[in-house]
Amino acid sequence: MEREIENFKEKRFIGKDARLFKEWEMLDKRLENDPKGTYIIRKRNGLGLPVVFDIIFNIKSIVGVTPANEAGEQKPVFGDNHVMRITLPNNYPSADGQPEFVFTSEVWHPNIRFFGDFKGRVCLNTGDSGVHTHLIDYMDRVIDYLKYEDYHAKNEYPYPEDLDVAEWVLKQGEPKGWIIFDQ
Repeated sequence: MEREIENFKEKRFIGKDARLFKEWEMLDKRLENDPKGTYIIRKRNGLGLPVVFDIIFNIKSIVGVTPANEAGEQKPVFGDNHVMRITLPNNYPSADGQPEFVFTSEVWHPNIRFFGDFKGRVCLNTGDSGVHTHLIDYMDRVIDYLKYEDYHAKNEYPYPEDLDVAEWVLKQGEPKGWIIFDQ
């Protein structure tokens, strides 16, 4: 079965549309034969190029914690199906046109908002990355987040996205070894 992107490879895009196609092509190539991930196009621009993707990760990760027991412990709850929406603004790529990354499924990580407003928002410090950073570079960082191979839980720059989750990581997750788990 021919993949949809093949229909676009003969077209010639310029400017930001060339960048949109390149981002799509890189995501497609990376996820084409990856059993741990895939994508769905949710919205397109006038030329049919994707501007909103749902990336589905099949990776074991923490999706929440149990209610506190008598000792105050909140043990991790694991899941292995996570959906992250990537939204590219009209002015992408530019310094003020950074992509937005939001999980629509539950993820328990100090750099992903779990509580309050903007639930699911992923903090990737995109302001530090620049316009030459590609979506797959961000996706690699998110994969490291899901595996707990990368996280920032201390309440100092660059600051965690969710302070409650960060506190759990520092007081329970790290000391009890719960953030080290088989993939």
